[in-house]
Amino acid sequence: MSKLFNEMEDFDKIEKKISGWTLRPVDKEKTDPLEMVDLNSGYAVEQYQWDYYHQAFALTQDRELQKLFARISLEEEEHVSILGSIIDPKMTYIESGIALQMTAIQGFTEAAQLEPDESLRNAYNYMLLDHLTQMRIFSDTALSQGTRSQDITKDSLRIMEGRPFEKQFIPTEALLKQPLDKDTADIMSFVNAHTILANETQLRNDLQMFRKTLPAQDLRRLFNMVAAVENLHILMLESLLDPAISPLEYAMINELMEIRKHNQGMQSAKHKDIRSAHEYTMKEDEVHLSLLMDAYSSYGPSDRFELTDRLFAQPEMSTNKYINHFMDQIHQAI
Repeated sequence: MSKLFNEMEDFDKIEKKISGWTLRPVDKEKTDPLEMVDLNSGYAVEQYQWDYYHQAFALTQDRELQKLFARISLEEEEHVSILGSIIDPKMTYIESGIALQMTAIQGFTEAAQLEPDESLRNAYNYMLLDHLTQMRIFSDTALSQGTRSQDITKDSLRIMEGRPFEKQFIPTEALLKQPLDKDTADIMSFVNAHTILANETQLRNDLQMFRKTLPAQDLRRLFNMVAAVENLHILMLESLLDPAISPLEYAMINELMEIRKHNQGMQSAKHKDIRSAHEYTMKEDEVHLSLLMDAYSSYGPSDRFELTDRLFAQPEMSTNKYINHFMDQIHQAI
């Protein structure tokens, strides 16, 4: 790891280092939809991992491991700042909401195709139906405010009805699923679940943040409703994870999640600054994974957390094609 900002004794060097975390934002009009989705998801996984390191720091009694979690968390903060600074601040709240819904929908369509575990696949398809309706509602709301959702989606996503909004609120008992077994489940199932969990957490948190400063009561109510559904999704996803996973194992899965997402972001990026940001953060995340794997060697073999080609597998169908395929299956089953 490079020298951290808090370990530089010269304040001018500290200020220069942190100032470098703020890049010039990329105009939303010049951003490709897939590029925007991967940037949003890249930000989400970094934010999720940054938050997790703080939780893990408080949960471990191993002082050396605490030190490692603390040091990596400081670089995760840098990643969050860099990626967040590229997102166009001129986007309205409803435009941001549409972009986040696009990110969630693409995440579910990808994970459902790549997921080896049937229970997780069913969960992703279930939540996808909720998001299709949420996207339709956000699109209608934007139109009522004089904004077309196509200005953000560039017609890359078909807007359609999924599960009726009133049926998205399910009782607590229905949220609890059979958790995966960390010793027998495919490691990619955990990487997929963590990625979806990061996207959902970011959407919920952003909607909660937006609603605090919105003057329009109708939009505040809408964001409240959708954030409430997102919280249900998060609980469902968390119930699927093995509670026996150690903080160190959880952190390694998160690093795999970050590396995969930034690799994907590099492939989709058309703007050089977005591509460079993904590349920079991915290289540091690869170092983080290596450090965590070294620390894990005291507890057991770490080979299942190694980078393999499977991590970078791509789904066969595009988002729109998968949605059409999935909806056809539903209609045939009725």
